[in-house]
Formats: sequence, C-alpha cells, structure tokens
Amino acid sequence: MKKIIINAFLFLVLAYFIPGVVVNSIWSALFAAIVYALLSGIVQPVLQLIALPINFLSLGLVNFLISGLILYMTSGLSSGMHINSFWTALFMSAILAILQSMFMPAKKRYRD
Repeated sequence: MKKIIINAFLFLVLAYFIPGVVVNSIWSALFAAIVYALLSGIVQPVLQLIALPINFLSLGLVNFLISGLILYMTSGLSSGMHINSFWTALFMSAILAILQSMFMPAKKRYRD
C-alpha cells in the first residue's frame, strides 16, 4: 500500500513537470497507481519472459522499453491519467524509476 501511495504522489509530481502528462485529480492518480501496480505485477513479468532473448542481446535495454509500455498501458486503462505518446511514457518511466529508487529504499538485508 505504501508503494501505491508513493507512486500516486510521483504521478502527480511528474504530471506537473512533464509536458504531455495529465493527471486530473488525486483520486485518479491513486487509481492509476493501483493499475500500474497490477500491470507491473502481472503483465510485466510475462513480457520480460517473452523478450528474454532480445533483452539478452540488447544488454537489458528491452526492460526499459517494457517499463515505458507498462506506463503507457496504465494511461490507457485509467481514465484520469493521460500520456500523449509512447516516447513521453518512456521518458516518464525513466524519471519514475529514478524517483522510486530515492523514495522506496531496497529491502534491508540482515546478516547472521
């Protein structure tokens, strides 16, 4: 739930700074964050598995494209969020990944 709220906040912030991204309200950002979480959990692993050979040859650049596609699909499935083009979604995906790494630290590893 914490990740969904952080993503909703980041969607609102990025919509303010990136031209071509529109989020109508806080509730639509929250709904878009839920859709994004569902697509990231269900569709993204399937796409990564299908694109595994190409991903191996491109040294991981296909994961970047898949992340942009997931964000663009989120825009299409949620009525309150709109992204103008795939390239805008790709740019937003890169910025979102950087901001997520700052706001959502990695899991703590405990030593024995």
